[in-house]
Amino acid sequence: MNLVRFENPYRTVNRNLVDDLFSNLLKNDYDENYLNDCNCKPATNILEKNDTFKIELQLPGFNKEDVQLNYHENLLTVKVELPENNEEENKQEEEFKYERREFGVYNFERKFRIPKSVNGEKIEAHFENGILELVLPKKEEALEKEPVDIKIN
Repeated sequence: MNLVRFENPYRTVNRNLVDDLFSNLLKNDYDENYLNDCNCKPATNILEKNDTFKIELQLPGFNKEDVQLNYHENLLTVKVELPENNEEENKQEEEFKYERREFGVYNFERKFRIPKSVNGEKIEAHFENGILELVLPKKEEALEKEPVDIKIN
């Protein structure tokens, strides 16, 4: 009787996936320019009620003055452009070298297509504790109305 070695093909695939995962994980986390080069976008919640939409963006480390908001032709743009030479950050980089970097303050631009039912002139923005909250009220004609009872003659 001859024994034939059998190799499970699924085992090889899983091993390759795990190897790729760890290779990418180590490369990205330990690369000091990773956050500057990536197209990072802040975490966002979008909510809807009968009379409004609400957009919440998580912006830890940013100031209210850093954020630029623009609404034009049903396109809402949230943008942050920070000055390139931050003396405090450069001083800290001279003292320390990153061994692991998972967060940072970075430039970004995020655009949202807004429905035509939103009244663009009444959009409100609030910034508190690193959360930017945008309230977008709906136009009067877009609001749901109560059903009307019809009497039969």
